[in-house]
Amino acid sequence: MLKNFLSVICCALVTVSVWGQGSKQMVITVDDLPYITNKEDTLQHIYINENIVRQLVDYKVPAIGFVNESKLFVDGRLSDPEVKNIDLWASKGLELGNHTYSHFDYNRLTAREFFSEIKKGERITKSILTNYGQRMQYFRHPFLHRGDTPEKVDSLASYLQSNGYIEAPVTIDNSEYIFASAYRKAAAAADEAMKKKVAESYLSYMVEKTKYYELISDKMFERNIPQILLIHDNLLNADYLSKLLDLFKAEGYEFISLGEALKDEAYQSEDKYAGKGGITWLHRWAITQKRPPEFYQGEPKCPEFVQEYVGISE
Repeated sequence: MLKNFLSVICCALVTVSVWGQGSKQMVITVDDLPYITNKEDTLQHIYINENIVRQLVDYKVPAIGFVNESKLFVDGRLSDPEVKNIDLWASKGLELGNHTYSHFDYNRLTAREFFSEIKKGERITKSILTNYGQRMQYFRHPFLHRGDTPEKVDSLASYLQSNGYIEAPVTIDNSEYIFASAYRKAAAAADEAMKKKVAESYLSYMVEKTKYYELISDKMFERNIPQILLIHDNLLNADYLSKLLDLFKAEGYEFISLGEALKDEAYQSEDKYAGKGGITWLHRWAITQKRPPEFYQGEPKCPEFVQEYVGISE
C-alpha cells in the first residue's frame, strides 16, 4: 500500500516538474528588417535573413519581424534582394509588422509627421503579406518611444487603433545592440577570439536579463507573464540565435505568437508613462503604479569590455 502511494506521489511530482518546465512562454520579436547596419552589403543582408529565418523555422518559433521599408530602396529604387529578404519571412509563415518607414524618433517629430511615417511604412509589406494570406496588424515603436507627452501618447494610440494596428509591447528590453556592434566589429577585423568572447557574453547576459524581468513580473503579478523579447535583424543573431533559443528552452520557455501573448490580462495593465525614455512595458506599468526605486534594482548590465570595445556606453 505504501509502495503504491509513494509511486503515485512520485508520478505526480514528475508531472508537476515537467509542467513547470514548460509553463513559461516567450514571444520572439525581431526589429529593423531587412537589416540594421552595413547599408551597402546586400550579400550580408541575405545571409542574416536566411539564417535567422532558418533558425526560427527549425525551432518552430512563431516570431514576428518589424520592417523599415526605407531599407527596401537603394538609390531611390526598390531593391529586389531586399524585398526578397522580407518576402522570405512571410513565405515561411512568420509574421511581419510595421516599424515605420525610416525608423524616425517620435519624440523628435510632430504627431502628423510620425503618422505619415507609419502610413508610408506599410505599403510593400502589406502587399507581401496579402500574397501569403496574411495581414499586417502590429506596430512596433522605434526606440520604444510612445510619446514624450501624454497628448502625444494618446494621439498615437488613437491613430493606431483607428488604422487597425495593435501596439507591440516589449517586456524583455536589453542592450543587444551593443553586443551586435562589438560582434560586427570583430567580424570585420576577422578576430575570431573576440567574436566568440562577445557572443558567449551575449548569451549569458540575455539569460540573466530574462531572469531579471521574470523577477519584476513576479513582484508585479505574482507570476511570470508571457514575456516579449526584443532582438534585432543582425549578424550576431544570424550566427547565434539557435544557441539563444536553446538557452531559453533550458529555462523552461516555450515560444508563442505575439497575438497569443497579448491575450494575457497583464497586457491590459494601466500605462500612464509619458517620457523620453524607451523602456520596457513592465517598467512602464511599474512607474504608473508608483513603485519605489528599489523595485527596479538588480538589472544586469552589458559588460564593460563590450562597451569599451565599440565605444558605446549603456
